Amino acid sequence: MKPSWASAGWLLAYVAVIALVVCGASYMRSVAMAVYGTAEAQTEWNVWRADVTKLAEQPYPVKRRVPKSVEPPALVLMRDYFGVCLAVAVVLSSVLFGTFMMMVRGAVGNAVQKK
Repeated sequence: MKPSWASAGWLLAYVAVIALVVCGASYMRSVAMAVYGTAEAQTEWNVWRADVTKLAEQPYPVKRRVPKSVEPPALVLMRDYFGVCLAVAVVLSSVLFGTFMMMVRGAVGNAVQKK
């Protein structure tokens, strides 16, 4: 089976989608590092944790849990687990693209066969 122009188009579209996912994730990582990696953000996080600690001691019907992280969670996620997030985003995007491609090719194939 020789490659067709349609297959080349789908491959090009897949590469473009994956490139957008990788570039988007990298951009979001840089934004998270710039916003949450500052001393001001750390101070705000510490103040928020202290407020939650005070609220957890109050006799409310629903008890608040104090976050265990000493750093903002978005910073930890994008700094320490970025590779995992990127891998999952690429895998899920690939599955979604493959599903979309099969649906479109099936619909177009059925339309061409009925003519």
